[in-house]
Amino acid sequence: MAIQRENGVRGVTVDELMAEDLRIPPYQRPYSWDPATALQLLDDIRDAFRSQAAGDHAVKAGRAGGTSYVLGAVILHRDAENTDLNVVDGQQRLLTLLMIRKILAGSLDGSVAPGEDPAAAVVRVRRALTQRVAQMDDDRVALASFVGASCELIRVETDDPDEAFRVFDSQNYRGKALLPHDLLKAYHLREMRGETPTMQWAIVEAWESVDDSGLDRLFSTYLWRIHRWSRGLPAPAFAARHVDAFKGLTMKGVATPSARYHLAAQAAVPLLAAWTGAQSDEAERAAGRSRFQLDAPVLAGRAFFEMVTFMLTELSRLRKEGFTEEGWDRYSSTDADFRELPSKSRYRYVSELYLAALLYYTNKFGETEVREAMHRLFSWSFSPRTRLQRVQFATINNHASAVGEQPSVFALLRNADSPADVRRLAAVDIGRPQDAGHEKELALLLKGLVS
Repeated sequence: MAIQRENGVRGVTVDELMAEDLRIPPYQRPYSWDPATALQLLDDIRDAFRSQAAGDHAVKAGRAGGTSYVLGAVILHRDAENTDLNVVDGQQRLLTLLMIRKILAGSLDGSVAPGEDPAAAVVRVRRALTQRVAQMDDDRVALASFVGASCELIRVETDDPDEAFRVFDSQNYRGKALLPHDLLKAYHLREMRGETPTMQWAIVEAWESVDDSGLDRLFSTYLWRIHRWSRGLPAPAFAARHVDAFKGLTMKGVATPSARYHLAAQAAVPLLAAWTGAQSDEAERAAGRSRFQLDAPVLAGRAFFEMVTFMLTELSRLRKEGFTEEGWDRYSSTDADFRELPSKSRYRYVSELYLAALLYYTNKFGETEVREAMHRLFSWSFSPRTRLQRVQFATINNHASAVGEQPSVFALLRNADSPADVRRLAAVDIGRPQDAGHEKELALLLKGLVS
């Protein structure tokens, strides 16, 4: 049935929505708002409350001649097997509103209950909201009534889970766009409908243990750029419109010989690893590289999350292993944990280019001839820094997406059949060391690598 035309989308008050049998499905992430975001929501509501009290018509006219303040959309999915309403989007906002109402009513405070983690997001937000309410001079009873009766949400209900995620809100109540990896998470959780709630929860918990910057770096700086550059295409900033590149294969979409091949291949790798009995870290790493080939589509659902976990670990290991040659680490723009080093910011784009190339090489050829490959990849990646006074992302984008007589490393690797093909990489122009006054030592290093 999908979204009903008459009642599928409508405005409801907070009181009306809270009176429904709402359920937080197990795949949803734990409460994660920080105190600043929750306090901003409370301050916005207080501003609207004061405007109403002062007769300020900037607050839009609401029902029954009163005033209302719209807090955004909540997307609900009604499970066909029961009458519960699953919250697809909006749970963080709803839980924060629930805390605000209870604190204003005096039935909740900032104390830490036995067994609670004082550092947990929900505890920190509850404490901050309690402190803010204690400092307010507003009429708390009237403000609580305003939250319940005059604050509205756009209620979107569907009985089609696919549609629920298609209309997944791409903005929160303050208009902050979700990052593309958030949309990918929602999409692949939808494809895990056949998994147990325990497995869904474990997947979400593992995802949430990684900060947004790490996930954004993995997709925006590495996976997306490799995906584009290996095809000879420039890599624009990774955005919501690009997430189709990582949606992968769904079971219902396996209709072509190519799709069936990738489905069988990725299913077979874990079975082969278990059959051989290999338990070492290196054996697991080799199995992960085989299973999650960058040139092959990943399977949607659980396999996607397993791929992300593997790639995060792989990238972290390559950052440590990729700069071990003498003198190389001084040219990395981050430390071993990817913390930016302001004094090395001029090496940011070439450092990222080198790690992307190394990730692509090792994903395809593993440890075979890896040291020689590292020398060539490092020289190719860092050469723009010796030739040019200013190296911007546009410089690197052109360098990495080049095709033709002198293809880039990425185009070469995509078509390579063996590590020996990397030796075909054309000698790079590193300039004359005596002329590269701004990067003389780097130019000498690169010259030694290719001589």
